[in-house]
Amino acid sequence: MSDEPGAQMQLQSAQWKTLKQQAESGELRMDAEIGRELAGHAEKMIKALDVLVVQARLLSYLGGFGTLSSAKALQDKFSTKALGGDDAAVTRLGQSIEVLTLMKETYELAAKTLSETDQANAQQLSQQGQEW
Repeated sequence: MSDEPGAQMQLQSAQWKTLKQQAESGELRMDAEIGRELAGHAEKMIKALDVLVVQARLLSYLGGFGTLSSAKALQDKFSTKALGGDDAAVTRLGQSIEVLTLMKETYELAAKTLSETDQANAQQLSQQGQEW
């Protein structure tokens, strides 16, 4: 069951990689203003998650559990949950940042593609108008 969140993040990453490829090829386009807004929001979310990564890394230095072996085991478990393994907070946050970065790049590309298409169409119409 701990595999589910990781699998979901991989699925989202794959979906956004596909969308990014569509934006690169011009299949996916969006209004430039909307694209900028969405990319800006994704950037804000990335920055917020970066702060959480720093905070999660600090959790590996937990103390105050005592000297009993069970207390040490509990301290190690919390530290591992923050930093170690596939299910660690830092790993999950990193995966989220990766997806958000793909989203941001996709929005930027999709908006750029539409803008470039509009400019090319405007130039083409202008040239046709001059020929008449």
